[in-house]
Amino acid sequence: MQTRNIILSALDCARLRDVLIAAKQFDSSDSALIRALETEINRATVVEPDEIPPYVVTMNTCVCLIDTATGEEVKYTLVYPSSADPKRGKLSILSDLGVAIIGFAVGDTIAWTFPEGVRSLRIGAIHFQPEATRQYNL
Repeated sequence: MQTRNIILSALDCARLRDVLIAAKQFDSSDSALIRALETEINRATVVEPDEIPPYVVTMNTCVCLIDTATGEEVKYTLVYPSSADPKRGKLSILSDLGVAIIGFAVGDTIAWTFPEGVRSLRIGAIHFQPEATRQYNL
């Protein structure tokens, strides 16, 4: 995992802290992953939702990721655990990839340690971001 500067909206930050509390209470996820998300939240620059740039990955953002080694492109919507459905492209924030992309911007490359090893992914495009359309209650 690389040290990085990320941006979170105040709403996402509060909701993600609630997710962490629930995950810790019910031990529903890998504790290392929970710690990684907590670290990312604590290091984030937190701004009001209307101050989020439209090119930053936030919760409920639909994003295109490009594997820099293979050129493979995948499209995911980053969601809260209760809405996760990988077969339908709904990626939980409580996943390695979810933690890896939150707060990154289009053009950024992420080097992240996944269970199968380190992978580099580039944020290729954002197809939808709630803050860009002022939909703060998704």
